This record gives sequence, C-alpha cells and structure tokens, in this order.
Amino acid sequence: MNKDFRTFLLRMALGIPAIIAGVVFRPFWLSDWGMPTFIFLAWVATSIAIIWAGKGTRHSFLIGIIVGSSFALALVAVALTHSVLVGIGLLLALLYVEAKTRFFARWGEQENSHPKE
Repeated sequence: MNKDFRTFLLRMALGIPAIIAGVVFRPFWLSDWGMPTFIFLAWVATSIAIIWAGKGTRHSFLIGIIVGSSFALALVAVALTHSVLVGIGLLLALLYVEAKTRFFARWGEQENSHPKE
C-alpha cells in the first residue's frame, strides 16, 4: 500500500472521530473547560506527531515537547488576547530566537555526533 495513502487513512481515522466529538459535545467545548482541554489535546497531539516521524525513524522526545509547547503557548496567547495575530507573532518570535541561537541545528549536530547502535 502506498505510504501517502496509509497516511491519508490514518488522518481520516483520527480526524473523523474528532469532528464527531466536536459536534456531539459542543456544549462542553463552549464551556469554561473547553478551551483548556483543546489546548492540552493540541499540545499532546503535536508533541506525539513530532516525536514519531514514521516507521524506522524517530525524533528526539525533547524536540517533540518543545515544538508542542511552543504551539500550545501560541494557542494560549490567542485564547487570552482573542487575536490570531498575537499567536502568529509569538510563533514567529520563537522561530526568530531559534534562528539566532541555531538551537535545532546544534541539536541535530549533537544527535549525529553519537554513534548509532
């Protein structure tokens, strides 16, 4: 089976129940607990998606947590200010800091310097 098709099926298998949950549990998502729960689920999903890069390859656990936390922080900023531009600005600021410090580039060099078992 084609890898792209399997990825599409996986996304559909995870996406359709999420859409159904959004429609069925609409009062919950509009309550006071809805936004924190959504941000938590987005953090977990983003972290897992970054950690797991596919069969045979695995990214660092910490990179997944860092990227997921950055995304969740941007969602918190959007929720508190009610402005998407603030969230986008925060993500761009984090990318600028990463580019200036070369955090991910140094991390990759450090990962590649160790002998693989």
